[in-house]
Amino acid sequence: MTDGQFVRRAFFVALVAALFAVLWALSEILLLIFAAILLAVVLRAIAERFSFHTHASQRWSLLIAATVLFGLLAVAVFLFGSQLSAQFQQLVSQLHAVQDTLTGYVGSERIKNLLGGDSVGTLFLRVLSWGTTAMAAVAGLVLVIIAGIYMAMTPAVYREGFIKLFPIEWHDRIGATLDDSASALRLWLGAQMAAMAIVGVLIGLGALLLGVPSPLALGLIFGLCEFVPVVGPIVGAVPVLIVALGEGWEPALWALGLVIVIQQLEGNVIIPLIAGHAVRLPPAVGLFSVIAMGVLFGPLGLAVGYPLAVVCDVAVRRLYVREALGEEVEIVGEESRAEQVMRN
Repeated sequence: MTDGQFVRRAFFVALVAALFAVLWALSEILLLIFAAILLAVVLRAIAERFSFHTHASQRWSLLIAATVLFGLLAVAVFLFGSQLSAQFQQLVSQLHAVQDTLTGYVGSERIKNLLGGDSVGTLFLRVLSWGTTAMAAVAGLVLVIIAGIYMAMTPAVYREGFIKLFPIEWHDRIGATLDDSASALRLWLGAQMAAMAIVGVLIGLGALLLGVPSPLALGLIFGLCEFVPVVGPIVGAVPVLIVALGEGWEPALWALGLVIVIQQLEGNVIIPLIAGHAVRLPPAVGLFSVIAMGVLFGPLGLAVGYPLAVVCDVAVRRLYVREALGEEVEIVGEESRAEQVMRN
C-alpha cells in the first residue's frame, strides 16, 4: 500500500466516523423528523380517501383532512378539557398519596434504588419523569405538526430529494422501498389508532363500573400508551393499578383483572381482527426494537421505535433479501400499494 492509498483510506474511515458522530448528535432531530413523517402519512391517507370519494383536488383534500383531524382534537379538548383537567389533578394527588405511603413502608432510598440501576429501570424512570421536560415536549410537538403538514403538502419533493442521495442505478429500488414503507405505515397506523380508541374506551368504562376514580383520565392515558405496542399497555396499566390500590386491595385486584382481560382481548381479538396480517413484524423483533430505542433515546425513541422497526423491516426485505440475495420474500405494504395504484 502506497502512502497516498493509506491517506485516502484513513481519510475515508475518519469521514465515516464523523458522519456517525453527527448522526448520533442529531438523533433527537432525526426522530422528530420521523414523527413528522408519521403525521404526514396520516394526513395523506385521510386526504386521498376524501379525494377518491369526492374527486376534490389533493390540496383541498389535504386542507380538509388537517381541518378535520385537528378540529376533532379541538372539539374533544373543548368538551372534555375541564373534566380531564379535574381528573388529572385528582390522579396526581392520588399518585402522590400512594408514593408517600410506599415511602413510609420501605423508605425513599430503597425506592430510588429500585427505580435506578439497570438500563430497563432507567427507561421506566425516564418515562415516569416526563413532567420535567414538558416544555421541550410541547416545542417538539409543535415542530412535528408544522413539519408534518409541510411534508404532506408536497411529499414528492422530499421523496425525490432523498432518492437523489443515492446512485442513479439505485433510484428505482429506493423509490419502491419508500413507497412500500409508506403503505406499511398506513396499515399499521390505521390498526393502531383503532386499537387505541377501543382499549381506551374499555379501560374507561371498566374503571367507571369498578368505581375507580378518574376513569376518563385513566382511559385516555391507557389509550395513548397503546400507541407503543408491547411496552405501552404495560406502562399504561401502572396508573390504573396505582389509583385502584389507593382505594384498597379489593379494587386493585379487580383493576388488575380488568387490565389482564383487556390486554388479552387486545392481543388475541382486537389487533388480529383490525390489522389481520397487515404488519408481519415478528413480536420479539418489535419488543426489542421498542426497548432499545427507549433506552437509547428516552420517551421519543420509545414512541417511534415500533413504526421505525416496521420501516427497517420493509427495507431489509426489499433491498437485502430480495435485491441482494435474490430470494422471494413477502413485503409488507407492497400488495396494498398495488391495490391503491389499481384504484387510482
